[in-house]
Amino acid sequence: MRYRFTRSWGQASVVVGGGVFFVALLVAWWLGFSSDEGFERFSPAVRILAGLVVSLAGLLVGGTMIVAGQLVSVLLDQRALLSDIREVLTERAGAGEKALGR
Repeated sequence: MRYRFTRSWGQASVVVGGGVFFVALLVAWWLGFSSDEGFERFSPAVRILAGLVVSLAGLLVGGTMIVAGQLVSVLLDQRALLSDIREVLTERAGAGEKALGR
């Protein structure tokens, strides 16, 4: 199988993007609902807003990584399909030339 590194890179990008998004959601939950003494000085609205900002940043970064990895996978699949189509077409062209006696 060719392009093994590229396919692995795309899959790793999807996994890491999902991890970034999951960690961002955990941090957002911790910021929004933590009862630590350091967070008590901030109002609940500020803590929830900080959680929303962190979750949005995680969505943007993680989502971008997921989409990039999926696009790499799609491009590699298209390349494989096009090479198969080219193989079939060249076989048919060769068979037609043989039938004509060329």
